[in-house]
Amino acid sequence: MPGASARFVRQSLHLVGQGLRGILVSPGQTAACIMSLAVAGCLVVLSASFGSLAVDVLDRAGRSARVLVYLKDEVPANRVQDLMARIGARSDVDSAQYMTREQDRSRNAELLPRDVIQSLPAEAIPGQHGLEVTFRPGAAGTQGIASLSAFLRSLEGVDVVAEPPVGSSRLRALAAAVGFMRTVAAILAALLLVGTLFFVVGTLTRTMEHRRDEIVILRLLGATDAFVRLPILIQGVLQGMAGLVSGAIAAILVSGTVNAWLAVEFDVAVRLPSWPESTLPLAAAGGALLGAAGALIATARREA
Repeated sequence: MPGASARFVRQSLHLVGQGLRGILVSPGQTAACIMSLAVAGCLVVLSASFGSLAVDVLDRAGRSARVLVYLKDEVPANRVQDLMARIGARSDVDSAQYMTREQDRSRNAELLPRDVIQSLPAEAIPGQHGLEVTFRPGAAGTQGIASLSAFLRSLEGVDVVAEPPVGSSRLRALAAAVGFMRTVAAILAALLLVGTLFFVVGTLTRTMEHRRDEIVILRLLGATDAFVRLPILIQGVLQGMAGLVSGAIAAILVSGTVNAWLAVEFDVAVRLPSWPESTLPLAAAGGALLGAAGALIATARREA
């Protein structure tokens, strides 16, 4: 049993060594292959980061949205309390605050030019009592504002429902644009990765051509197909992992640089995500799968 274990270890080390040796057979082509994989991996991670950032900004716009509900003048105080209770009971509403005529008039005055304000009497500036409704975090999505506005308009005593400047129609349009861009980015990333697969196949095919005589000798000595193919598979896996992991690291560094630049130049709170704790393992797994697929295609073409 110990002898079998030692033999297995020796064979495993031999196969890994042969795989590493295959990388050095054509170093220029191998380096170009790894560089292409790194560029593809970097673009994939960055496209996901920018897509996530766009969704986060859109969600922030929705969370900061407020709906103003102007009430009719004849609505009594007890009716206002009832409306506030009904609106506040909704799962998508964070709060419903009463707004007096004076508060609304003060807000309207802030929207007018200063010279116009000075030329008008205070009572000439319009003001109407109502409610200011704010959303719960994450509730103001593409349909959130439209759904709440429809509910508010159906309430008795409501005169006008004023959606925020970024209303439901604009949020839906922005969400559709973001979704379209993310889909296009995902398709381009997939096409780019498929394109890099041919670099892997070409590199592995070149390795097999350089080691043709060695492979023939191994077969004459009784080597199995698995023993001959495993070094190629190991080489492909190593190349794929080296390329995509390098690209993921580059994307993380780019994200950090962009975040530092945004913080210094614009003092903004939003950050470009990079998810290093999950990006690197996923890049390693994706590189291994891509390299294994390239090895299988290369050996199949060689035997064909």
